[in-house]
Amino acid sequence: MHRRLLITVLFLASTALFAQDGQNGAESRYDTRYAVNVINDATIYGGLQAPLPRVLNQVLVEPSFGIRERDRWNFSSSLIGLTATYSDTATQLRVRETYGGVSAGDFDFMAGRKMLLWGTGYAFTAAGALDPPRMPTNPTDRLNINEGRDMVKADWVRGSQAISAAWSTAALAPAGSNLHDTTAVRYNVLVHGFDTALIAGHDRGGDSFSGFTFTRVVGQAWEVHGEGMWREQAAVLLGAKYTFAGVTCIGELYTPPNIATYRDPGVSPLAGRQHYAFFDAGRARLRERPGWKEWSVSGAIVSNLNDHSYTGVFDASRWIGNHFSAYVHLETPHGSKTSEYGSAPYSTATSAGVRFQL
Repeated sequence: MHRRLLITVLFLASTALFAQDGQNGAESRYDTRYAVNVINDATIYGGLQAPLPRVLNQVLVEPSFGIRERDRWNFSSSLIGLTATYSDTATQLRVRETYGGVSAGDFDFMAGRKMLLWGTGYAFTAAGALDPPRMPTNPTDRLNINEGRDMVKADWVRGSQAISAAWSTAALAPAGSNLHDTTAVRYNVLVHGFDTALIAGHDRGGDSFSGFTFTRVVGQAWEVHGEGMWREQAAVLLGAKYTFAGVTCIGELYTPPNIATYRDPGVSPLAGRQHYAFFDAGRARLRERPGWKEWSVSGAIVSNLNDHSYTGVFDASRWIGNHFSAYVHLETPHGSKTSEYGSAPYSTATSAGVRFQL
């Protein structure tokens, strides 16, 4: 009971802070922001092949807070209070991000837990050395449960060039996460329309790595992106995004080596290099008319080309007023029982939920 009370307190406190900001923010010399998300999400598993519960229910409270003092220093924090009911009920408090920073001329310094996105991939990443893990069936992290890395970081920006240097510790990482103390440097520059980055670093107790990323906008509708990284062997990602008539299509091809850094839990260590394909098509507003523009829909498919398994994904959401939205998320895995996606112990996973945002 006290754990549920903790989540309630988080929600009420965040709401109170938000209201206070609305009253005093205009008079303050500080730039502040407050927000809170509350999500009730229920997942129903169909066609279970094991004696497992059919329903997973999750209640999430996600308050966030940020403050910036002119252009000199800033502080930001984002928490998650999560209660999950499956075979039993468990409650936990997670820290998605909590960090502080200071600016001095062309330099920015930061320390704390922060989400970095050095990779350019949507469903996969080859070069995201400090990025949170990608889930191709849920690339947008729809419940916002990914956590940042604990690090100190320095950035230098001048014109079209930028250099970032970071050291991340795994001391507070969850057990079994396969994270290491990591030192990484990223050089970013715009060359002939290509937003390009070179990345190099070292994992303590592991190997050194080096790689690159690029993004290029072509015309009014196309964007191409790619990544490459060398960690014992090469990992490569190529992708593109195309937008027409309000519909956005994303396709990616990804081939990682079968080493611990890249291996999915459903892949055997003896399986060799893997090859993946991803395709997604979606529209943020079905039609620019009342009753239709509140709807967003998308469909995707992710496939392991080696074992011919795949998962189909469908998402639909609708805004209800300014603060509420409802959604459905469906996953349908297919393949042999020994394949990566076909080995899932269910034939369908249907999630439905309501989100409150303030």
